[in-house]
Amino acid sequence: MKRTPLVLALALCSFAGLALSLGQASADGPKPCKATKFDFPQVKAACDAGGVDAAKKLMKSVVDKAKAAGNEVKCNACHKDLKEYALTPNAVADLKPLL
Repeated sequence: MKRTPLVLALALCSFAGLALSLGQASADGPKPCKATKFDFPQVKAACDAGGVDAAKKLMKSVVDKAKAAGNEVKCNACHKDLKEYALTPNAVADLKPLL
């Protein structure tokens, strides 16, 4: 019976530590986009609002739209790599009709 308060106190401390660590991660904000020049205001707005995650969400909607129109589009059709997200020479022209 005497161990119950100790177990409860340890559980509360663990929960508080977890809450603090999760709070710190979200306080840092979203991971910013690597691009500094934008050809489309929709992409800039997504990057400004939610960083890389928002830009990925926008690009996913573009891919879904292209697939619905019968085009098989993949990320590497417009991006040289998926780490730095550098654009291929045709990226802007290919994206324009999809936005």
